[in-house]
Amino acid sequence: MSEAAAGRETQLKANELYWGSDRSVNQIAEELDLSKGVLYGLIRPRPAGLACPSCGQELVYANRTAMDRGTVACPACGWQGDQRDVDAAGADGRVALSYEEPEDEDVFVPPIRLSSTRQRVALGGAFLGAAAGLALVLWARRRR
Repeated sequence: MSEAAAGRETQLKANELYWGSDRSVNQIAEELDLSKGVLYGLIRPRPAGLACPSCGQELVYANRTAMDRGTVACPACGWQGDQRDVDAAGADGRVALSYEEPEDEDVFVPPIRLSSTRQRVALGGAFLGAAAGLALVLWARRRR
């Protein structure tokens, strides 16, 4: 395995252990044979599934403490605040765009999940648009 592949594998394992377990940073660093500083350098922010009220980009949790406290941040514009202060679609109705770091192609960014209410609204809008389009086509054919 190449050094770059080993580094990516270590980064993925570090993020998996950090975000997916209750182990302390010291325990994770010891298990991966890393210093705490190197481990913190490998940890990537976790997507929060919420849109920034300022720019619409997806907000992230910087670390587990921020996630426990509900503190979210925008990597694009620097906005920071409480997750209760933002809506899943953003303050201006824009949809959140997934946060991706260009240099980390192997880091998994989970998709944004829409609530069942938002899914019904989106589906209703799609049906309404299809019905309007069909009505327009039928009207145009009659005018010929």
